[in-house]
Amino acid sequence: MKKITTLGILGLVCTAVSVQAQVNIYITGSTAFRASMFRAITNLYGANLQNENPGGTATDNSGANQVTYGGLMSGVFGSQQVTIYTSMSGSVGGVQTLTQNLTPTYYSSPTNGNATTVNHTADLSFSDVFQAATGFQTPQLSGVLVAIQPMCFTKSVSSPTRLANITAQQIQPFFANGYLPLSYFTGNTNDSSTNCYLPGRSFDSGTRLTAEYDSFFAPSEEQPWAPNASGVWSPSVGYSSGSGVRGALNQANAGPAIGYLTMSDTLVVNGGSNVLTYNGALPFLGTLDGGTTSLTGTNDYSPVIKGQYSYWCYEHLYELPSVLHGSPVDLLRSNLATYIDLDIQNVYPKIAVRLTEMQVSRPADGGPITP
Repeated sequence: MKKITTLGILGLVCTAVSVQAQVNIYITGSTAFRASMFRAITNLYGANLQNENPGGTATDNSGANQVTYGGLMSGVFGSQQVTIYTSMSGSVGGVQTLTQNLTPTYYSSPTNGNATTVNHTADLSFSDVFQAATGFQTPQLSGVLVAIQPMCFTKSVSSPTRLANITAQQIQPFFANGYLPLSYFTGNTNDSSTNCYLPGRSFDSGTRLTAEYDSFFAPSEEQPWAPNASGVWSPSVGYSSGSGVRGALNQANAGPAIGYLTMSDTLVVNGGSNVLTYNGALPFLGTLDGGTTSLTGTNDYSPVIKGQYSYWCYEHLYELPSVLHGSPVDLLRSNLATYIDLDIQNVYPKIAVRLTEMQVSRPADGGPITP
């Protein structure tokens, strides 16, 4: 009997070692920050990234919402096989997913082209907003700040040049209705018979919530609109990612419109030249540069850094309070934060701001900005 018991115990030990040799971590949350997150993940794998779904190991998946990676992260997990599952749907939705143990849909395999999916609870969530700004405040998540995300109001490609500025006071009725006469923004009476529309984001969006809080608009009462293929606008539930908003703004037959975007998305609208001043200020100095691989694409976010421009947010990386310090999830979170900071420092065009660059701070979304 002792031999059988010993063998049984050894079997359990071997099973535990086998389980520990595989690290599986599930990430959800902000679509706005996914490009930097994807690059940080692939850099953590380095030459040991074996599979990436979709796209293989050499494809830039910065516009994808679901990507699964497989390989070794030797610097973090040694010889353990590591699979990272990502399914990005929005900042608010990411907070809700963690607090309510929801199960986003992930690609179940890192093998390129495998379309099989699995629903699973998330371990980590990126968010453009503080948990306190959402309706999902229990349990209190453990959060670290990883970056500053500048955002902006951008006009459509078919908007006139005279549409150049938007104020917090104008935003309040604009968000509530989803459209207003173009003359309200331009001051030109000839524009009174032309509407200017709002292609907005869905409830899950941190970009949306940040815009609402910063302009003192009541959250969740926004009425987005969307154009059809013929450029005819109708009420909408809002786009699930910034790519939908930029697509509406790039639709030449849809007429005047103003949307809110992160810098990576606004760069795709007329090459980044359609950014409006917000309360008279831009988030950058000079011209927004789409960038290359050289320092010419750094972009100067001094107005954000010095407190002269307010439409920006902290990028948070949340985990559940039950996660143990030093556990695989906690280790990945701390390493992701480090690699994201390196990504912002080294990748061009610059679309985010490092925490160490900021000369001001704020205690909450839309809160007062102080040195």
